[in-house]
Amino acid sequence: MTMPADRKRDTRQDEAVRETFPASDPPASMASGAARAVPPGEMLDRPGPGVPGAVALHRRFPDGDAAKLALESLVRQGPVDRAAAEIQHADGGAELRLAVPAEDAERIRALLTKA
Repeated sequence: MTMPADRKRDTRQDEAVRETFPASDPPASMASGAARAVPPGEMLDRPGPGVPGAVALHRRFPDGDAAKLALESLVRQGPVDRAAAEIQHADGGAELRLAVPAEDAERIRALLTKA
């Protein structure tokens, strides 16, 4: 058994969702028609690798896997920017190196020590 169509309700629903898909596209009613996304560089107000004022931190780990796990932990807890981190393998171990904002250095140093 099919339900009778409620044309008035269908029209209201169509009007309500007319410009909602896809969500990543700007609605046609926007005057500029430009994308709404903001470049990542404008969203982040933190120094990256090679930026003056960044503090370099490092810690040696027995292997690359331990260094990767420590990095993942720091990314979640810090937060630490992955682009400002590197793992170098040498002498049977690995060293995790980070460039962090000066104002966060002590807190992230403590997290790195516990990792």
